[in-house]
Amino acid sequence: MHRNLTARLLPWLFVSPALLIILLVVATPSVGTMIMSLTDWDGFAKPNFIGLDNFERLLKDPVFYSALYNNLKWLVIFCTVPTAFSLLLAILISRITRFQLLYRVGFFLPQVCSTVVTAKIWTWIYNPYYGINPTLQSWGIPNPPLWIGDPNYALYSVAAVDGWRYWGFLMILFLTALHQTDRSLEEAAQIDGARRWKIYTSIIIPQLRPTIMLIVMLTMIWSFAAFDYVYVMTGGGPGHATELIATYMYKEALQNHEPGYASSIALALALFSGIIIAAFGILRKRGWEM
Repeated sequence: MHRNLTARLLPWLFVSPALLIILLVVATPSVGTMIMSLTDWDGFAKPNFIGLDNFERLLKDPVFYSALYNNLKWLVIFCTVPTAFSLLLAILISRITRFQLLYRVGFFLPQVCSTVVTAKIWTWIYNPYYGINPTLQSWGIPNPPLWIGDPNYALYSVAAVDGWRYWGFLMILFLTALHQTDRSLEEAAQIDGARRWKIYTSIIIPQLRPTIMLIVMLTMIWSFAAFDYVYVMTGGGPGHATELIATYMYKEALQNHEPGYASSIALALALFSGIIIAAFGILRKRGWEM
């Protein structure tokens, strides 16, 4: 009896440090956020319980809906442009036989650079007086847009910078997956006279389907958590043209001193991420490879 009890408790003893870390780092803040969302705490005075008033306010908040709409546009951009470009880049680099490591490091370098530093550099590049606009004007473009000053261009300009930083990471994932594909199928298709484009679309890319689905899922989740480049480059402006849920949550918590309301925004953000994960879980149960 004692031996059986020890055998049952021993695995839990080994995993207890990890469970303790999860409890302290994930579970405790999550419970605290849920409790705080039910109060009107301003960060200083004693919190008052107000029930679901913060969530009712959230459903009527036009800035939140604007931020949500911007997040959805951000999601569409990142699920298409960086993913497609990094896949194309990985295919091209996989065919290079000399100095391939140099290309990998070069394209991956933005991923490891400081976000704040690169965001400030790109802010200077977008500056209408000494950035890229004077160069464009010298090339014959008379009125180049105010990249981060025009509400019609600001979100896409910041997304382009974040995509520039992001595609190096995706390229590494695709390169790893390309090295695991079955080359015998590709060689057989070449012997049968298949064209290069047909080989990629019918043989290579279908083998990358699990990696593509994983990248799409991660990109969708990370798109809702996007914050750093928007906050440093535009602060959510002009107006609320680049406002995202994460930047709006930050402003409400630390600038407007409403952490209770910000907690309700955080729970809404977690809900969207949970819906994405659940959707991919359902697809996997139905036979999708990921």
